[in-house]
Amino acid sequence: MINQRRNRFSLVAGILLFPWLAYAESLTLGFISSSPMEESRRFSPLASYLARQLQSEGIGKGNVVAANSIEAMSSLLRTSHVDIYIDGFFPAMAVSRLSGSKLLLRRWKNGGSDYKSVILTRKDSRIAILEHLGGKVIAFDEPFSSFGYFVPRVELLKIAFLVLSDRPGAGPVKGDEVRYVFSRGDTNTIYMVANGKVAAGAVDDQKYHALAKNLDGLKILHETASFLRQIVSHRADFPVKLLTKVNNVLLNMPRTAEGRKVLREFDNTAKFDEIPAPVHDLMMGLKKYVEAELKPQSS
Repeated sequence: MINQRRNRFSLVAGILLFPWLAYAESLTLGFISSSPMEESRRFSPLASYLARQLQSEGIGKGNVVAANSIEAMSSLLRTSHVDIYIDGFFPAMAVSRLSGSKLLLRRWKNGGSDYKSVILTRKDSRIAILEHLGGKVIAFDEPFSSFGYFVPRVELLKIAFLVLSDRPGAGPVKGDEVRYVFSRGDTNTIYMVANGKVAAGAVDDQKYHALAKNLDGLKILHETASFLRQIVSHRADFPVKLLTKVNNVLLNMPRTAEGRKVLREFDNTAKFDEIPAPVHDLMMGLKKYVEAELKPQSS
């Protein structure tokens, strides 16, 4: 599970602190990414925009902090090195469980609020249902990916006789086992399936239709229900007055030319809005799987 992967995602190596972090009166946005410099360029305009809007509250600078694991981000929130955390619903829920952070708003990234997971395989394979993945290998994206890892993993865990394993050097795959590897990217996942390196792979539905549309040899094996794509969270001890202001600024961004410009720069975000109650309840239905993911796997 996640705790077992600490050797892959060290806390120290997973934190990128920008030079202006020394400012006392600042607002710091955080995210988890295996490509921190690239993501930082996306987040920085939003951090600067929020700081400008919060000058009356004594905020003088907008900071960006990246972590490469759920544990690292949880530590940053617990120690108040991150104020606002924006990420997919699975890492947001996992970080909340570890750090006490609170869910605040929904983010419409790339114009959409919800995604599905797609499990794909080759058209020429004999795999027709999820149960046929027994004895085979599937490619997931990253351990903190909502739609490239967590959601499809939950789907496979619902099949009683299947056991998921991430032991790449453990010999042949048993018939009741689905062994998984991490591709470190949706494009990698799709090409690993297309080239026959794995029997199946998992990506979000938009990535599949965008990246696999020119690959005729692939088919969708399974499509999941829709889930909230991204969530804005805040550290547990964030001042209430400032939080209210941040909440209002984010909700009102589409109403001004400057706000709309920053939203476009931030991966074409359409808006931020309240998390609908049914969507929140759907996420809470996955809480037991999030908690199970955070527990060390028994040997």
